[in-house]
Amino acid sequence: MASVSQLGYVGIGTSDAKAWQELATNILGMQVVPGDDRSTSYLRMDEYHHRLELRANGRDDVEFVGWEVPDPATLQRVAQQLEDGGVTVTPGRRDEIDDRRVIDLFRCVDPSGIPTEVYCGRPVNQQPFHPARPMSGFKTGDMGLGHVLVYTSRLDESVRFYRDLLGFRVSDFTEVSTPDAKIHLAFLHCNPRHHSIALLQAPKAPKRINHIMLECNSLDDVGSGRDLCRGRGVPIAIDLGRHMNDRVVSFYMANPSGFGLEYGWGGRTIDDATWQVEHYTAADSLWGHPELRSLVTGAAPAET
Repeated sequence: MASVSQLGYVGIGTSDAKAWQELATNILGMQVVPGDDRSTSYLRMDEYHHRLELRANGRDDVEFVGWEVPDPATLQRVAQQLEDGGVTVTPGRRDEIDDRRVIDLFRCVDPSGIPTEVYCGRPVNQQPFHPARPMSGFKTGDMGLGHVLVYTSRLDESVRFYRDLLGFRVSDFTEVSTPDAKIHLAFLHCNPRHHSIALLQAPKAPKRINHIMLECNSLDDVGSGRDLCRGRGVPIAIDLGRHMNDRVVSFYMANPSGFGLEYGWGGRTIDDATWQVEHYTAADSLWGHPELRSLVTGAAPAET
């Protein structure tokens, strides 16, 4: 089966692009790259032209998620898998391809309605990346941007879409008991990163996206980022802790669009030759993350 290879980029609709840019540079350490028009700007964190695209359209939610494949032949095979699975595939327009700085792409929609792009041709920036604040940088490379956790009202169908049509592999499943119902999550990987996408079952959700995770190269980067949040008044939605399934040490900060940003280090990696799918019956962390249950059960973090 042909498979996507990494989370390449995420598009975010925002009502306050300036606040996003300030958060990205002052706290996260990303660089701002000017867009092609006044309504678009980019955020850079490695050798790619960008990893996040900001669109000043006021929607304050995820606009699209871009998945990379290694070459045009794989792009065509993945498109065919989707079409064979009953998914409508639309070739990317020239302006979309140019905006993403890629060679080619196609678009489709996942079972939860999230616009999904698959592309080939890494959008490389020839200028070296220099973090906007003192830090060691981000763990990206062949493992991609990090991960996204998105809401779905159709978990089984969403798992089939990512696993059977885009070539993901399941890392683990989690069940969280609440007074009203059991909440189910699925974590899937497309490279050694423990998961590049997580799916959270939610019949009604405030947004399409729950959070984006960025993985730093150093635990000190996470600690200094937390200190910067506290010093600059950026709300910490979930304080420092270590997840049980992916082993990431992280905290979650709010962002101007009202969903979460996980800032972490030390993620577990997967060897598909030996990995066995795991099953968790709680969302508890190994330690810390005292507010984690509120994020899983749908409470939105405060805005900056």
